[in-house]
Amino acid sequence: MDRRITKTLDRIMNALFTLSSQKAIKSITVSDIITEADINRATFYYHYKDKYDLIDHIANNLLKGLQNEISLPIIGTSFSDIIHPPLLAAFAHVDENRHIYHIFLSEKGLVDFPWKMTNALKESIGENVTLLQKNGGQIIVSKDFLTNYIAGAILSLIMDWIKNDLPFSPQEMADQMTHVLTQGIYKQK
Repeated sequence: MDRRITKTLDRIMNALFTLSSQKAIKSITVSDIITEADINRATFYYHYKDKYDLIDHIANNLLKGLQNEISLPIIGTSFSDIIHPPLLAAFAHVDENRHIYHIFLSEKGLVDFPWKMTNALKESIGENVTLLQKNGGQIIVSKDFLTNYIAGAILSLIMDWIKNDLPFSPQEMADQMTHVLTQGIYKQK
């Protein structure tokens, strides 16, 4: 892509992010974005239909990145060996994109983003569970139940983690969640 176009697109996205720290995304207008990005209206509309097209573009790219990160080849035979790498990848992805996740998952963010994120997580987790089953993994609960449980837990943890300014590292988050999923919450005797 032409460097000038890339710079323009970055300016538009950064304008949205800057404005979202001042007011709710739903209150931001195209006029606000073009003023902050210091571009003309025609330039904005050349790239996006409206602010929702811009937001959808950012959200879809973010979630595709998340899905790509957690769709890892299965290495190992234990559930712990299989679940830990995608969890670590998910938390690392959120950490790397914390600014965008903070905006989209905040009270001033996007109402439907948590649902889109849950669906993206469920799709990738479901693929990983299917691979586990094909490799002889014996899951004693329904695949849908397990997929929904893990996706919901990840989303809830990420939302709280972001809200509290990431007090744990991605490694600590993945380690704790893997432990809960594989060994429960009590110390084994």
